Amino acid sequence: MDRDQKFKYLECLNRLQGKDYLAATISFGAAPTIKGKKPSSLLTFTMTRKNLLALWHYYKQDLCRELNLEYFELKDRGESVSVLFYRRKMLERHVANKHNLAFLNSVGYQEAVTLDEKLQLLKSRFASTCAHEVGIFLGIPVEDVEGFMEHKGKHYLLSRYWKVYRNRERAELLFGIYDEARSNIARAVVSFSEGYSSPQDYR
Repeated sequence: MDRDQKFKYLECLNRLQGKDYLAATISFGAAPTIKGKKPSSLLTFTMTRKNLLALWHYYKQDLCRELNLEYFELKDRGESVSVLFYRRKMLERHVANKHNLAFLNSVGYQEAVTLDEKLQLLKSRFASTCAHEVGIFLGIPVEDVEGFMEHKGKHYLLSRYWKVYRNRERAELLFGIYDEARSNIARAVVSFSEGYSSPQDYR
């Protein structure tokens, strides 16, 4: 998404209120997941920026149903909450991939059989630390999760949606797909803000 489109999106976003503002924020942040290109997306809501935290707690059930997303509150700090938005079948397939599953088992997920059990374990680990395995749930290639852990976040080839340690070409292709998903949502938000479409176009 170029600078002009991003500026116009943010300008239109700021004109929205209440549920429409929350819907546009989630739709943009989780665009690759909404468009079926990424198993999950992680967003954090705070009391700043039109009190997104309060909007989230008030509208979350209705809005996630409209967006056809499931959600899991990964960490609630009181003044903010980090929420994992996901497509269940896609995320189940992703964590069941033999390479991803082998990695998760190597860091203590052997007893967590179902997706819900894995998410509960992930949440318990987030309570006291930054659980690096969250990258697997977010669709980050396992080689890059391992690279991040090995190099402590340094010496990467590329950094955008995540820090890339292997297969730069694959990462750039995925980043382009994610960018296009966000651009589509941004255009829909602008169209809605200017009165040319309905909220369903970006939900």
